[in-house]
Amino acid sequence: MKMLKGFALALVLASCVIAPAQAAAKHKKALNPWVDCGIGAQLFPRTDWAAVSSNVIWDLGTTAVISDQSSQDTCHSRKAHVAMYIGATYANLAEETVQGDGTHLRAMLQVAGCESEVHGSVIAALRTDFGQYLRTPGYAVKSSSEKAQDYYNLVQTNVEGQYAQQCRAV
Repeated sequence: MKMLKGFALALVLASCVIAPAQAAAKHKKALNPWVDCGIGAQLFPRTDWAAVSSNVIWDLGTTAVISDQSSQDTCHSRKAHVAMYIGATYANLAEETVQGDGTHLRAMLQVAGCESEVHGSVIAALRTDFGQYLRTPGYAVKSSSEKAQDYYNLVQTNVEGQYAQQCRAV
């Protein structure tokens, strides 16, 4: 039963990861730690859904996010470091995002390469987006890993979107 739940979780996670990853691939393949890192990336380098499934089934994606040992060639980018930081400090980031400021938030923006002058604006945008995310159906039943990945996607949307000039997320 646990294996079935893990597989179902992997499929759900894969659907959240693959669509953005495929859309980005049309222009330039962006690093997605849940797809491009960890054991899943080594076993399934050309099959995104299988890489995500493998990473989630193996260890809920922890290795993919925090272990650059398993994929040394692909996991040294700024995006991977942001993902690792989010994975390690998600609870603090969530709390500080709701509050509207905090040391973990500012440190994450430093890791993302954002100029300190825009930290307040980026945090305000994240706070708005995160508030909407918290109200989505199913948020409460998501795992910490899923929540961290969703938060990563919110961060990337902002630092690669309206703050792309002030944030050098590569």
